Amino acid sequence: MAIVETISESQFIDAFKKWDTYKDAFSYEGLQALYEYLWEVSECMDNKQIELDVVSICGDYTEYKNWKEFVDDYGDTYDQVLGGDKLCLDYYTSVILPDCWQGKEDDEKELPFIISRF
Repeated sequence: MAIVETISESQFIDAFKKWDTYKDAFSYEGLQALYEYLWEVSECMDNKQIELDVVSICGDYTEYKNWKEFVDDYGDTYDQVLGGDKLCLDYYTSVILPDCWQGKEDDEKELPFIISRF
């Protein structure tokens, strides 16, 4: 038997902020974007549920403050975050964009983004 609770965005964010180890893993805006992304993913699942496991989510997703921080981790194999071709990060993994990306160009290098680790 499983007991399921639907949580709000603020409860989701609080779940991360109460852990000393993970409270700085994502920015507030990043957690908002991640919540929205996971909500949309859950809507496509048969059981429409995703377990809130902070440790697992932090292991599966990483937020980068900007393109340079990503390149420091992965190298300069990719040219930009978005674009959908083989030189773009979103060709290889899920990219989650905080609201600060609204109205910005696909090749923005100074804005934060979250990726599903690959």
